[in-house]
Amino acid sequence: MTQPTQAEIFAALSAQSSSSFNRSQPPTSTYQSFEQDQNQDPLTQLTIAESENGKKANSRRVYCPRDGCGSVILLDGVGEWIDVNEGNVLPDDPSSPFPPPSSSHGSYWYIPTGPFSFENIGFSRPDKTNLNPLPPHTPKDIQGDISGKVKYLICAECDLGPLGWSFDGGKAAWLDVRRVRYGEVKK
Repeated sequence: MTQPTQAEIFAALSAQSSSSFNRSQPPTSTYQSFEQDQNQDPLTQLTIAESENGKKANSRRVYCPRDGCGSVILLDGVGEWIDVNEGNVLPDDPSSPFPPPSSSHGSYWYIPTGPFSFENIGFSRPDKTNLNPLPPHTPKDIQGDISGKVKYLICAECDLGPLGWSFDGGKAAWLDVRRVRYGEVKK
């Protein structure tokens, strides 16, 4: 028996959404819409500088990317924008509705403080096929405290994912900036 592709799973969940997740959603935008803006780069549009440490925090609420779900994943000001040059651990499935992960460069919302920093997030079981995925950007102070097995982040309401990853036994999580939707900036 063959396993369904991620695209088939996504189609089944989308068909289910007409009855289960049909609620009003706030206006949201994709990461790609910020990339297309010629006046500013996505980093400038999606972040604010925190005065105490100069880190770039998310300036907008982060939502599930699935049409019809609209679950809030992260409140504004919780995630820190980081750029990594190597070490992405997200799976690359050509049938996925998500853009393929970049092996050379990627941007993520880094959440160092654990799962209670999220509003609605789910975690997969540890991926036992990926035995040593610790990328170079994994903070050195947590590397000894984790097993090295990846746990993927999914929407807690509709199970869409992977939206990012964490490590079994670790607190930190990385949410791919291109796999989520963004709300309006609070005025």
